[in-house]
Amino acid sequence: MKIRNGLVRVIVATAGLLLSATSMLAMGGLQQKDELFAGTEKFAQGAKATTEVNLDKNMLGMVGKFGDDGADKSGTDLAKKMDFVIVHSYEYAAPGRYKMADVEEFRKRLEDGGWSHVVKERSETESTDVCVKVDGNGQFSELVVITAEPTELTFVHLKGHMSMDELSRVGSHYGVPSVDGKKKDKDKEKGK
Repeated sequence: MKIRNGLVRVIVATAGLLLSATSMLAMGGLQQKDELFAGTEKFAQGAKATTEVNLDKNMLGMVGKFGDDGADKSGTDLAKKMDFVIVHSYEYAAPGRYKMADVEEFRKRLEDGGWSHVVKERSETESTDVCVKVDGNGQFSELVVITAEPTELTFVHLKGHMSMDELSRVGSHYGVPSVDGKKKDKDKEKGK
């Protein structure tokens, strides 16, 4: 579970970073279409909280106008490489509010779509799938995370050209543990 938690935190922090930089903007207009996760809105039924992030290339391009704090421009650089960031997250008051058979429908799309599993973790009550598509240069062209817990369900889809190092760097900038479980304290690093 340590790998899953660290990786998921990095991805969600990256999406949060991109969202926070654009939250000052009016988010009108058409949203990015995501055929891979089309239909996830059914999981909102019975959820006590839902979160949806939908940023297309144009919205992500605006991140560069705001920039990162200080000399670290990793968030801005990563945003310029992205085509879209889509997150659908659902939180439930009690277990059993969604059907695992419905989640399997989306996992099947990954298996049938030429994705490579980086992480496929299962326990009695939780599961995680992290899948990637890699371009000719060895960078991720797409990354997908599906996490299912008794009271929480999250779908993340990132498209662009990024390395795992870039994702980890952005996450560690905001105090998120890296995939190996180590946490970088940005205040300590500033003092060095």
